[in-house]
Amino acid sequence: MKKELKKAGAVIAAGVMLLSQTQMFSIGAKADETAEPITIQFWHTRGSGANYEVVQHEVEEFNNTIGKEKGITVEETFIGNYNDILAKTQLAVQSGEAPQVVVSGNTFVNYLLEDGVLADMAPLAEETGWDRNNMLDPFQEINGNTDGTLYSVPYIRSTPLFYYNKTMADAKGLTAPTTVEEMEEFCKALYEEGSVSGLCIGNDFGYLQAAHLYQLGSAYLADDGNSSPALEDGTMEKVLGDWRSWVDEGWCEAYDATDAGTVMTEEFSQQKLASMIGSSGMLATLSQNAKDNGFELGVSQYPTYDAEKPVAMIGGGNVCIISEGNTDEQIKASWEFVQFLMSDEEVTYNTMHTGYVPVTKSVADYEGMKDFWNENPLYKVAYDQTATGHCQEQPYSPYLQDFTQACWDAVSLLICDQSIDAQEAVQQIKDTSAEFFG
Repeated sequence: MKKELKKAGAVIAAGVMLLSQTQMFSIGAKADETAEPITIQFWHTRGSGANYEVVQHEVEEFNNTIGKEKGITVEETFIGNYNDILAKTQLAVQSGEAPQVVVSGNTFVNYLLEDGVLADMAPLAEETGWDRNNMLDPFQEINGNTDGTLYSVPYIRSTPLFYYNKTMADAKGLTAPTTVEEMEEFCKALYEEGSVSGLCIGNDFGYLQAAHLYQLGSAYLADDGNSSPALEDGTMEKVLGDWRSWVDEGWCEAYDATDAGTVMTEEFSQQKLASMIGSSGMLATLSQNAKDNGFELGVSQYPTYDAEKPVAMIGGGNVCIISEGNTDEQIKASWEFVQFLMSDEEVTYNTMHTGYVPVTKSVADYEGMKDFWNENPLYKVAYDQTATGHCQEQPYSPYLQDFTQACWDAVSLLICDQSIDAQEAVQQIKDTSAEFFG
């Protein structure tokens, strides 16, 4: 009997809104040569460039090794962005054509949990001796991975970094900032009116500026997920007000309203922008762009208001196994692939080619990763930052996406349109969130 998925209608209506080795048969034994081969459908969000090349490598490597041994073939399909893959996964489950393994945006995993369509991987991990404690600590604390359950594992996780033109900075005797105050002085020093903007920040409040709220001793969401302390204690207004003042002063550029990420990256690569805040997943691209355009790239951790309380958000995507509509054999075969993705070799490969955060503890001692970090120290910045990282999806709130959208809408008017001030932006967020927080 098909399940009625609680969020499917809302997500579709929203539209543009917002594995080392397990044994299928017996541990330590080879697959039964007489068993029927199993094909696993792997749906993902990595459709181009280095991201797609990594997916192709992962699938090909698995199929030629573990898959070949155990009679498992993984087929990958690019679905779209996180909104797309959630909606299409829910529809596929409803129609009885569910994939087996899916990449889900970290803040969207909760919808699939609420729908009751995910496999708990904890029994599989226990059966095969896979150490769940090897995941970095923040990923053990998210909804679905506590109380002995394991409904998702980190896959393409990222954290925001401060990127800067080190060639420009060195020419002026500047060192990378650590605090927000230092960042202001650093970017002002690099600003050249009419030719070089000092800084640009995109509109992704829940991934970027939410960390500032925690740095200031507040919170983006309360522990119960039903309110935002920062709306009431002044920290939201301070963070928004500071950003607006930087833009008004001229040295910080307002993000492009139509294609912020692309424009910001292009300006930075063309040396029209001295610094920017962006995902660690951009590191490989920005490194190559800097090389192509004749300057040295600098990278430092996300700036903090309080030097004693450095916090940065962790975003990105997780991997889940769909249980609804799939057999035990398919789920076990899927676990083989998930474990493969979490092996030191594949975690390292993913990081080396993209800049996504290595998501396990053991990878820090893996020779391939250590060698890469020694030769490319910028890639270790994000990993070190996870020690004080805060996962976007924590604490759990059924209103997380709604609240984030409310922040995005207000920021758009505050920074891009500049039609409201910080106080009005906070009031708008309050008014909007009252509709779902109650």
